[in-house]
Amino acid sequence: MVRGALRMRQNRPMDMTSTDGVSASPSVAECGRLVEAATRLIDERQGSENHTVAAVALDADGHLHGAVNVHHFTGGPCAELVAIGVAAAATRAPLVAMVAVGDRGRGVMSPCGRCRQVMLDYFPNIVALVLDGAAVRAVPIGELLPWSVDRHEQREPEASGTSQVVHFGASYLEAARAGVKRTTIRFRDPVAVGPAILLFECDPPVTLPAAVTRVVPTVISRLTDDDAVRDGFRGRAELIERLGVHYPGIADDDSVTIVHFNIRE
Repeated sequence: MVRGALRMRQNRPMDMTSTDGVSASPSVAECGRLVEAATRLIDERQGSENHTVAAVALDADGHLHGAVNVHHFTGGPCAELVAIGVAAAATRAPLVAMVAVGDRGRGVMSPCGRCRQVMLDYFPNIVALVLDGAAVRAVPIGELLPWSVDRHEQREPEASGTSQVVHFGASYLEAARAGVKRTTIRFRDPVAVGPAILLFECDPPVTLPAAVTRVVPTVISRLTDDDAVRDGFRGRAELIERLGVHYPGIADDDSVTIVHFNIRE
């Protein structure tokens, strides 16, 4: 069952060319096929705590490549990244479209910040299927990540030990700078202990050097008021409400990680 009516984003043409010169123009029918395939894949795995999201990618030859996430408290990969690996093992054709669907009827889910960055780096012309109200839209990845990190520009920080970029909305910048926000709670967005760049998606974007000092696995139901205050919120209710905005359909028994960080300005 496809959850949400499918329609194409109309403010940008869908005639694209892949980096390999292959025409990549997924149709409404092809995008519908992706959603159906991902829904069927995750529905077949209902009840699995370790595999809660399915992703299906469409390559330029018209073939589908499906995968599920691999949840683990150390930071298992999202379904979209597993699907990229599955496709790479099967074909050299570039990927032109990707969709992720959650279990328990959660429907189409937007890719997390890390997956958006990887998709942009690997396939700059790929489209991601996202939920827009009651409709599913196919959106060019560049529009989902308008102020992306240029991986070539990041070579110097990586050489000095900075190997991860943690994305934040613009509204969190001042709280982080002031030391009010000292943690971030992540769902399907692995972060590791070590040096990091905090990227705030302002206009223009702002980056802050930081160190991730601790990553604590937990579940939504165990989050406390103290956790909320460290994350820059007034209390647990406000934190849970904001998590619902960032991760639609997140449930009390979903596993998350509390990421502790220090800014090194």
